[in-house]
Amino acid sequence: MRTPLIKPFLSLGLMLIATCLAQAQKRPVDYVNPFLGTTVLTNSADLGYVPPWRTWNGLNAPSATVPFAMVQAGPITTYGSGSGYEYEVNTIKAFAQTSNTQWGRQNLPLMPLEGNGFTADDFASSYSHTHESAHPGYYRVFLERYHINAEITATRRCAYYRFTYQGGQEKKLAFDLVHAGGGSSSWDLQPAGDHAVSGKQGGLCFYAVMNHRIKSIGNYKRNPNQPNIPRSGQGAGGQRRISGQIDVPVIGFEIESKPLEVKIALSYTSVEAAKHNLEAEIADKSFDQVYKAADQTWETVLNKIQVTGGTDREKELFYSCLFRQFWFPNASSDAGAEPENLGSPALWDVFRTQLVLLDMLVPDVSNDIINSMLRGSARSGFLPTSFHGDFGSAYITGSYLRDVRGYDVQKAFGYMLNNANTTDGNRARPHNQEYLASGYVPEVNIAHPVTETKSTAGTTKTLEFAYSDYAIAQLAKALGDTNVYSQMMKRSQNYKNVFDPESELMRGRLADGNWCTPFDPYYPYYEYMYREANAWQASFFVPQNTPGLISLYQSPADFEQKLDTLFTAPWRGYAVDNLSCFLGQFCMGNQPDIGYPYLYYFINKPEKAQAILTKLLAHYFGMGPEGLALPGMDDEGSLTGWYVFNAMGIYPYSPADPEYIVSVPMFDKIAMTLGNGKTFTIVKKGQGKNIVKITIGGKPLDGWFVNYADMLQGKELDIYLK
Repeated sequence: MRTPLIKPFLSLGLMLIATCLAQAQKRPVDYVNPFLGTTVLTNSADLGYVPPWRTWNGLNAPSATVPFAMVQAGPITTYGSGSGYEYEVNTIKAFAQTSNTQWGRQNLPLMPLEGNGFTADDFASSYSHTHESAHPGYYRVFLERYHINAEITATRRCAYYRFTYQGGQEKKLAFDLVHAGGGSSSWDLQPAGDHAVSGKQGGLCFYAVMNHRIKSIGNYKRNPNQPNIPRSGQGAGGQRRISGQIDVPVIGFEIESKPLEVKIALSYTSVEAAKHNLEAEIADKSFDQVYKAADQTWETVLNKIQVTGGTDREKELFYSCLFRQFWFPNASSDAGAEPENLGSPALWDVFRTQLVLLDMLVPDVSNDIINSMLRGSARSGFLPTSFHGDFGSAYITGSYLRDVRGYDVQKAFGYMLNNANTTDGNRARPHNQEYLASGYVPEVNIAHPVTETKSTAGTTKTLEFAYSDYAIAQLAKALGDTNVYSQMMKRSQNYKNVFDPESELMRGRLADGNWCTPFDPYYPYYEYMYREANAWQASFFVPQNTPGLISLYQSPADFEQKLDTLFTAPWRGYAVDNLSCFLGQFCMGNQPDIGYPYLYYFINKPEKAQAILTKLLAHYFGMGPEGLALPGMDDEGSLTGWYVFNAMGIYPYSPADPEYIVSVPMFDKIAMTLGNGKTFTIVKKGQGKNIVKITIGGKPLDGWFVNYADMLQGKELDIYLK
């Protein structure tokens, strides 16, 4: 009588086995969700204020790309908005060949069209997230207006499109070259045979090959009331070149039943170089071959960190954040060019997290980045600074001390000193002359400053210059230059000159030595006293000497009380771009204070730090109703890099130093393949949230910091919990 039950139980057992095998075979690359960081937060409880605009909760894109590529090909829903992709917008205007989290990209937009039911001002298509998907190296969406299934994959310098038309009308392809992420640009487009076109947009050249024969190239006129765009001039040799002010060139094709495939290569050198890039990277490869290669490239790099334990959701967030660490900086040189040139990184944003990860996982890329920076320095005489501060010195010093040394360190050291000692206010360190003379960057006396007031941001500059001086001192020490070491270590103490003992916060100081008044430590500024911060968010950035910072307070207990206030005093509802998602006054959505939870370690209260870290990891990433929002603008991997480090239980508290502060890992085991081929392993012993013991290579760790030298030897870091 029980025999009939055997079959259902057998089927259930086989299903469970299959499920377990599928989970066991799931690769790190399969956990990646490229849509993380594409959505917006609207809930004031999450943001800390009632949003009067679309907030910056990621600004990432689901583009098809490979690591450090020139090409990041993906959908544009909104021109001029970060990456150009806003998850909540239900129309796609075009597909751009480049992307960025900081505007200025979205270059060379193209859009597949069908028939004649469109105009130059109106060819966007609606779409649904139900019919949209993305994977590292791949993006797909169904364009409802034209009944076209659009797929994209990519190589380092080429995008590959496959458009499957279902409507039965004439296939067309628009090049919306009047648009670019940073605003409209000069452009041109010309035929390059029966199956190809070439041209440029601004300084970016392209060469595109289609598998359909070109029937016509039309020039669709936009509304003449649109802003004019400079003409790019006429072509040579009698070839027809379509150039325009507000025109959209649209290619029509001979009727063919197979999908329209478009291979488009980029170059910052010339059209001929773009053609070379296409031949070098795609040539006669099929779409599926290129996608498979992109997938394998991502699998290789993401496999450098293997995690065990944790939930599927935690792994999804971890690998989605790790994925973002390899997007920037982008290649700017052509295929086969030696040396490889990469764009300058967003130093202010990523020296704290992303660049440190690159040192550890792909040191060859770090060498390329630094060599690219030094080639620019050879022309200017200075290291690049990027946005604010002077963190090229911190990056290169940290890299050198992590044994990343494939560059001329003496030249780098010389450029660091040029930055540190310049008295030209327009070069490297603005207001450095005042910094050298007074030991701080003075603020201007402004009676009624507001958030948008532009001034010196002198307090932040003082703190950042002091840290950079410390970084230079560390490299000087490694190179045996005792004079520079002593000089720069003395300058690294300049943070004390902007500490106000009355408020116990860092405060703007005038040239005559008086403090800026009025002073409201809760009020945020962009460039007055502080850079994108209020006093609370700026005042504890002294990673070079946190014990020295604590000594400025009446006692460690007094400092602890100040920290408690930092993490508990409610944000006062100020709506400010770049500041969002608060824990008290602490802002997880911007870079200046993201290392502050660890301050509790220095007063022997690591449990307080861990409680904050646990909350930030659990609730401030993958936010919003879709579970896809970040707490702020990712800035080329800075916030996602913070997540990666803290989920592993190590963090570069002072990025110029080759050591990492230890916390409770999210996963039971993390195995990291470092650039030298050794595997550094982190093992969590126990399930509590308080650390009772740490060992490295089986020996007790002295303090809270693990040295990179031990990591490079492949030693195991064991973290015991209760």
